[in-house]
Amino acid sequence: MKEMEFDVVVIGGGSGGTPGANLLAKNGLKVALVEKGKGLGGTCLFEGCIPSKIYIESASRYNMLREMEDFGIDGTFDFKVDFRKIKSRKEEILKGRTERASKGATKNHLNVFYGLAKISGSNTVDVEGKDGDIRFKFKKLIIATGSEGVKIPIPGNELCLSVEDIFELEEKPESIVVIGGGYIGVEMASMFRRLDTKVTIIELLPRLLSTEDVNVSMAVAEGLQNSGIDIHVNSKVISVEKSSSGFAVKYSENGEEKVSYGQKVLMAAGRKPRTNGIDLGILGIEKGKRGEIPVNDYMQTVNENVYAPGDVNGKLMLAHAATVESLTAAYKILGKDMEINYTAIPHAIFSDPESASVGMDSTKGKELGYEVFRFPYSEDAKALIMGDKKGFVQFVVDFQNHKLMGTQIVGKEASELIAGPTQVIKVNGTLEDITSCVYTHPTLSEVILEAAESALSLLGKKVSKTEKV
Repeated sequence: MKEMEFDVVVIGGGSGGTPGANLLAKNGLKVALVEKGKGLGGTCLFEGCIPSKIYIESASRYNMLREMEDFGIDGTFDFKVDFRKIKSRKEEILKGRTERASKGATKNHLNVFYGLAKISGSNTVDVEGKDGDIRFKFKKLIIATGSEGVKIPIPGNELCLSVEDIFELEEKPESIVVIGGGYIGVEMASMFRRLDTKVTIIELLPRLLSTEDVNVSMAVAEGLQNSGIDIHVNSKVISVEKSSSGFAVKYSENGEEKVSYGQKVLMAAGRKPRTNGIDLGILGIEKGKRGEIPVNDYMQTVNENVYAPGDVNGKLMLAHAATVESLTAAYKILGKDMEINYTAIPHAIFSDPESASVGMDSTKGKELGYEVFRFPYSEDAKALIMGDKKGFVQFVVDFQNHKLMGTQIVGKEASELIAGPTQVIKVNGTLEDITSCVYTHPTLSEVILEAAESALSLLGKKVSKTEKV
């Protein structure tokens, strides 16, 4: 077996591995990155963030045609959904992104190997690839193997599509049953509904998006229902079987057995760290209860020479969080400490309506005695121009110093608007930091300014009342 020596070996070419590997190589270390897939990018590029948003963009544009009359455009539009063209566009975009990542690695003198990596010793990794079997000796190891979809252990789960399978379909299904009402299930359900597919969501817990702020969850669920999606919460899936029309999903809703039918069934029951098959014991590492690799604030495991950034550590399964964690691990290897403020890492759900959040939610805020303010999109000029009367901005604020503790947004461009509040929370800023800025008029971003001004006005009234007492 051929042997090679490196300062750092990185297993996984996704968001948790590639950014850190590039940084280390750029700083003069000899780095090997091992990827088992077809290119750099990981789950985000090939199976998650990017493909899903490509399909969602097509769904959004198609859905806009239904709203044309509201904007003074009349007529008959003969449009149809061509899944093959959407898939072709996806592959073209992915190809460009993959080539860009490859060029970046070459520029940084990062050594990329394609194959299956296996931990073989306390400082060795064996790789089976197209270049033959190679043993890598390392001083530091970064394990960034990401996560994988969860399959509920029920009869017929092998009949269900995974999210990755959705992006390989040649034809749009006329109906689909989505098992799971988390952000992945909600995004896919909303995407299909906007493409005129009949959609049913079956969720085990009492509400969709159970990890989101309750007001966000309720608003998104209402929007999905209004679009025609059939939602069943408090519902436990029993089995999936073939039927004359496709598939039958049996479930128990509040103790009553029911059946939903779909041409396709999507299993979107969450994700788990991809650690099966990784012999961590050789490195003196034990998995956590959820199969994750426990790490400290700098992504180090109990073995100080081994790091685990990204989904594999189970902290926050988001591509942008994985990127920051990857860089944090790399900086630690370079002898620098980079701390992560997880409170200031936003996330978005690209459904219709769209939502985004950062920092503390309203439930936690109220428990701690903070104030919660909500400002409607309907008060903003650009929101009305864009046709969104139901959206809102919600702030969680410390009454004492007006510090912004959290923000939730539901409505158009929520994923873009959340950047402003994120920056304020990152620097421990206040509502006054928002109102001291000038916003372009008329833009949707003004809704953030208006929400802050409204909250300050209400806080002023509370202060006045307090002074009188």
